[in-house]
Amino acid sequence: MALPATREQLLLLRQQMEAVRRGKALLERKRDALLRALEEDRRRFRSLQEQFDRVGRRVATTYSLLRLYEGQISLDLLRPGMGPVPLASFRHVLMGCAFVEFRRQGDESRPVSYDPALASIFTDDLVGALAELDHIFWTYINLRVKMGALEKALRDTVRKTSNLEHRVLPGLREDFGRIRDVLVERERQERYTLRKALRRQKTTEPPGAQAGFSP
Repeated sequence: MALPATREQLLLLRQQMEAVRRGKALLERKRDALLRALEEDRRRFRSLQEQFDRVGRRVATTYSLLRLYEGQISLDLLRPGMGPVPLASFRHVLMGCAFVEFRRQGDESRPVSYDPALASIFTDDLVGALAELDHIFWTYINLRVKMGALEKALRDTVRKTSNLEHRVLPGLREDFGRIRDVLVERERQERYTLRKALRRQKTTEPPGAQAGFSP
């Protein structure tokens, strides 16, 4: 629906354009901050992923060797005393982007319960690899969750910035220019009508009235 061509509407559009420009500038600052944070986390994640993959391959290898040479009975030795891991979650906010951090509660250095006298060297290797993996596991998980939240927030911010720049602002400028042109043309018509009325008034006045004489 076309907006009314009034000065009030013109002023309102000017205020809206200024508000959109400020909002776009804030979104661009948020986008840049998210990019910096995401790039820093990506560098940390690449280094951490290398460690995670290396230790993960060691766990997979020792687990396969244990299953191959010792069988399921050796894995059953690791089960006693290993209950569910209690977790706590903490909510963080960065530039309006919310993400959750997970932490294990209780004794983080709790060893795996098993009888060394009944275990083989493959069991010791597996327990050692799992202990090494445990040190980086939660950092890996939390960093991956945080990066996912930052990437989503970055996509939303870029989409909003693009929408303001390519749709909202051009639409406001178009309405502003249309109303401004209508008002300028209206003022021109009013001036033309006024001048025409003054010329008609001068031509219809009697000669004495034009010279300032009264009958």
